[in-house]
Amino acid sequence: MLACIALALVAADSDDEAGKTLDAVQKRYESVRDLRASFEQTSFSVALGAETISKGAVSVERPGKMRWEYAAPDGRVIVLDKDSIKIWNPDEKQLQIAALSAGNVSPTALGFLLGQSVLRDTFNAELISGSDRAERGLRLRPKSDGGFELLELWVDAKTYELRESVVLDLFGNRTRLRLSDMRENSGAKPGEFEFDAPAGAEVVDLR
Repeated sequence: MLACIALALVAADSDDEAGKTLDAVQKRYESVRDLRASFEQTSFSVALGAETISKGAVSVERPGKMRWEYAAPDGRVIVLDKDSIKIWNPDEKQLQIAALSAGNVSPTALGFLLGQSVLRDTFNAELISGSDRAERGLRLRPKSDGGFELLELWVDAKTYELRESVVLDLFGNRTRLRLSDMRENSGAKPGEFEFDAPAGAEVVDLR
């Protein structure tokens, strides 16, 4: 009986600590107007049984704007501008435009980072441990249907700056996004969150 009580108290303490960490991350980014960083994305496909790695740069202007630029040989550009998402595929010389929704954007690009949701309202959280003591991990499970299984966030243990996100979708596919060289509140560049198709490109507008 005492052992059960002790385990319950430990679980309650862990849940409380996870909630405090979640709130600290939320508060940390509420003061951020814009940010930019380099990224390395590692994606594992269950169907292919293979892992791919890509690199590039990401820019965010809160609320609701984001730009991903993938380095060569990938070369894709993805731009979110509150209402729509544009995806430029240089190999096919095609620009796709779609209405912005949770269904067509990875959860790594949604929610609190764009200033459009509150973490505690959206997820149930638990702390996860890692080998790097300088970082703290949170495993987040959506409270309602989010189109994915779980989202892990790894943040600086002292500043709560985002270091990494890991998304596990409903099919077991896993996408790890590692951020570096983070710069905050440096101001957005003119036209940074716009993208026009180059001359001769095919434009597919799905809105």
